[in-house]
Amino acid sequence: MTRFETRRPPVRDPVGTRDADPVGTPAVDPAQEPTGTRDADPEVGHRRALVLSEVAAEGPTGLYRVLRRAVSGDADAAGLRVSALIRALPGVTFMDSHDLLLQAHIPDAALAGSLDPGQRVALCSVIDRTEHLYDHPRT
Repeated sequence: MTRFETRRPPVRDPVGTRDADPVGTPAVDPAQEPTGTRDADPEVGHRRALVLSEVAAEGPTGLYRVLRRAVSGDADAAGLRVSALIRALPGVTFMDSHDLLLQAHIPDAALAGSLDPGQRVALCSVIDRTEHLYDHPRT
């Protein structure tokens, strides 16, 4: 108990500490953090933005190329959500991307690198069938 009869200890001033939490435990050294908690490479966000811009610039052809790269081991392409790749297509809205993913039987949170071959074929087929709807951005 604290001096004010509360269960929670007082919050320490986080000045000079990284990611201080309310209970005052010391921050974990980045070298001791479990893998996957923070990006090891600070440029990964920039490279993923470049992948999305490739899809935005080239349309479905760029999307197919990124999906192939995700399967062949490109970590930047594999780490992107399929929903983000579809939304990067010109003229595709959030609801459009949701509908396309439902038609291809792909979960919203699926990563491009985790798709099996059947899901990739289904997604490409759905995009090909509906490409005429999204050729031009909607006004």
